[in-house]
Amino acid sequence: MLKNSNTARIRKQMVAIISVILILVTTIGYIALFEVYAEGENNAVVPKKAPAVSASSYMVMSGSTSEKVAAKHADRKMQPGKITMLMTAMVVLDNMYDDKELKNTVESGDKIAEYGETFKQGESASVGDLLNAMLVGGDVQAAELLAKYSASSRKIFVKEMNSKCMELGLMDTLFTNASGRYDIKAYSTAADLAVITQAAYRYQVIKDALAKRSVTIAVAENKSKKPREIEFRSTDPFFTGNEKTEYQYIKGGILGLVDETVNSAQFAAIATKDDMQMIVVLMDSAKENTLREATSLFEYADAKVTKNTIVKKGKMAGHARVRGGAVTRVPAYTETKGFAYVPPEGSDSLIETQVAMYDDLNAPLSKGDKVGEFRIYVADELKGTVDLIIKEDVPVGWYPSRFYISNIATIVIGALLFVFLVFLLRVGHVKRRRAKRREAIRRARIRELARKQLEIDEDRKRREWNASGYEEMPPRTTDIRKEAINEEARKRGKRSRRKR
Repeated sequence: MLKNSNTARIRKQMVAIISVILILVTTIGYIALFEVYAEGENNAVVPKKAPAVSASSYMVMSGSTSEKVAAKHADRKMQPGKITMLMTAMVVLDNMYDDKELKNTVESGDKIAEYGETFKQGESASVGDLLNAMLVGGDVQAAELLAKYSASSRKIFVKEMNSKCMELGLMDTLFTNASGRYDIKAYSTAADLAVITQAAYRYQVIKDALAKRSVTIAVAENKSKKPREIEFRSTDPFFTGNEKTEYQYIKGGILGLVDETVNSAQFAAIATKDDMQMIVVLMDSAKENTLREATSLFEYADAKVTKNTIVKKGKMAGHARVRGGAVTRVPAYTETKGFAYVPPEGSDSLIETQVAMYDDLNAPLSKGDKVGEFRIYVADELKGTVDLIIKEDVPVGWYPSRFYISNIATIVIGALLFVFLVFLLRVGHVKRRRAKRREAIRRARIRELARKQLEIDEDRKRREWNASGYEEMPPRTTDIRKEAINEEARKRGKRSRRKR
């Protein structure tokens, strides 16, 4: 009996152990299956940690939603380097009256040699060319010339740069010049420079310039000589590097050296994948490692970033008004998807959207031109924008289009005016006919009265009306009419008596 009880107890223990093992195996299998399913959904397993980089500080942020994806000492104050030029470009464009000002020429002064050797004293270039020289080639002289052109002095321009920082809510940035040259008083952080990069990329001129690998500008020495050409090549390692990555199509990058004698760089770039913009800022990074480290951070951000779609690509968001165009009201569509990021403690009810159309659009416009923004707010704070573009060309219209009257509207208005003019002419013609008819009737009555008066006068002569021996005064017209009426009455009375 004792053996049987021990055997039963051992069997129960074995069954319990096997049951636990089966439960563990089943659970692990479900977890593995879930991970495989998640990997198939996202096409990548989300890494747990950001890759290690040599930069002293960095910031990885979504340009579409402002979500902070990864950071390392992002609030550490350091030299901003040539990333400063993004702020310089924004302030120059903000101070411009319109895009036509890009063709204005800027002449270099006597102090231009202090900032480099690209331009000589007395030479001139257009504002647009100087922006390209600064953003593509990182030219210091171009930045200083633009600062002097945009404001009455470089000091005033720097104040405007710092005011722009306050407008963007940046409290850890101070600029002392427009080119980013080393200055012990200047400072910024990776977090602030990421916001500056995000804001700068909303300007179409900056966006187009950062996408260029090289640019050639014309520099005029004086009015009598032929302009010389200067070529600037991009310092963006994604344009100049030999490594092949899926981010070779990056549309923005500016590599700013803090000191030409030190192999240390401040780097900011913005890449777009599946309509999601990602920003990487590296501070005090080894120049030879910039491309590899930025690529690894972009790949990490692509796998980690929150992709909550708010608006689809190609959605019509409204109509833009175009001055001077054959069409003065053209539909605008979202160029890409729009995303929003809400912190875990928030809710989707905090998300709001707004359509902002530009009010200074002038024809001609080309297909794909930006005409406004689809803005995404979270808790009343702007977190991302989507460019609104047009899908048709807008040629210059007729003269009325200057007053926002399209060519079709001009034709319709002209036709209505023609019909109205014909109606007025017809009414005038009818009035003139009626007036002539009334005048004819009036003249006929006058002739009839004159005829009757003549008959009365002849009748008076026959009866010798002035029998009293003296010539009476001719009666007045009213008296003549009364006498004619009385005479007619007497004749009627005589005829009635005869009938009796």
